[in-house]
Amino acid sequence: MKFTSLQHLKIIIIIFAALLSSACSLSSNNNDSTKNTGIPYSPGPSNNAGDQSTALTLTWSAENATKFDVYFGTANPPTTLYARGISTKYIDVSNLAPGTRYYWKVVSKYDIGDVTGDVWTFTTSISSVTTGGYYMSLQKLQTTLPDTVSMIFRVVDYSNGGVGGLVKNDFQLLEDNAAISASESQVLLSKKTDVFDTLRVVLMLDNSTSLTSNISQIRIAADNLAQSLVTATVGGVKLNVQVAVYQFSDNIQKITDFTSDANVLHNAITSGYVLGYATTNLYGAVIQGVSKWTDIMTSDKIRQGVMILFTDGSDTQGSQTFAAALAAVASKKVFTVGLGNDIDPYVLQKLGTAGYYGISDISQLETDFDLIQSNIIDYINSFYVLKYVSPKRGNVYHTLRLSIPANSNTGSGSYITGQYNSYGFYSN
Repeated sequence: MKFTSLQHLKIIIIIFAALLSSACSLSSNNNDSTKNTGIPYSPGPSNNAGDQSTALTLTWSAENATKFDVYFGTANPPTTLYARGISTKYIDVSNLAPGTRYYWKVVSKYDIGDVTGDVWTFTTSISSVTTGGYYMSLQKLQTTLPDTVSMIFRVVDYSNGGVGGLVKNDFQLLEDNAAISASESQVLLSKKTDVFDTLRVVLMLDNSTSLTSNISQIRIAADNLAQSLVTATVGGVKLNVQVAVYQFSDNIQKITDFTSDANVLHNAITSGYVLGYATTNLYGAVIQGVSKWTDIMTSDKIRQGVMILFTDGSDTQGSQTFAAALAAVASKKVFTVGLGNDIDPYVLQKLGTAGYYGISDISQLETDFDLIQSNIIDYINSFYVLKYVSPKRGNVYHTLRLSIPANSNTGSGSYITGQYNSYGFYSN
């Protein structure tokens, strides 16, 4: 078949147009695959998800971003910075209220600017809401010759408040699925102040120069907290609480060692807590603070410690690492309080093994210190020790089950179990 010149021209135009279209398409596809949109997507749990756990992991995706800020809370849109500059595309959230809607968003961080994603939301399960009931946790099970078995345990309500006032007849103890006779086995139940020998509190206060305008209010709040702790009572019985006070900026300085003397604490805080330097050794303060006490838990003595750390910034000194600080607090009870926008909420939440409190204004500090004190008293109030004389003998393992028959909670945490070996037991 022969083509005219005009037909040749039309064919050339069609081929050229096809090639141009293909090139444009390839260019467009190439741009789509490499461009830094950075917009976070694919939230987990999915947006508007319901019936979520009160402790879960938030996940997301984002193209080519390596750092993220996460905002999280019950406000829509969320305004609380929960984590700053994290390198993972996931973050754990816990201690959420049941039956509550939460909102969150992720900001991708770039050298040329930030890219903010949509606001996502989920609702926690209402099934975990309870109007009563107790939750039990075994702290330690030990045996003492000739034949005594002891269980140290805690009882809390659904909001983790300590439950005091329970008596021996409130509990049922089974040994190898058989009821223990309260009289024949000489069952004894000790409560809170009877067994809680000493609580040591380390008050660790940031004194970097960024707190210049707030130093007076911090002194007042810290002094009131220390006074309240060393004069605290449970059921009319004064607790043995000792407080040590430290300050940190470039290094950690002891203001006063452990004492239960209210006057010593007052004088130390009001005159010894002073401004330091323009650097913050946060991780060093955490590591040194939790090293100041040793937790002891036996059937005759419970000595525990807790640190309350206040700061308005993140670690800027770099002499210690976040990993080292996390390892130091792993088995310790720590409360963290962060002030302002220069803190790293994610870091403080992880270091605050007992709780993290974020505040935007220094006037909120005393309120949060009061909440922490209440939490500490609840903690003490939750301890019990049950002892009994076991009739078992020989190198045999036995299973214990302790419960509260009248407990309206029949699910998770409604009872505790443990094992012991009766090897060497004898009658005395």
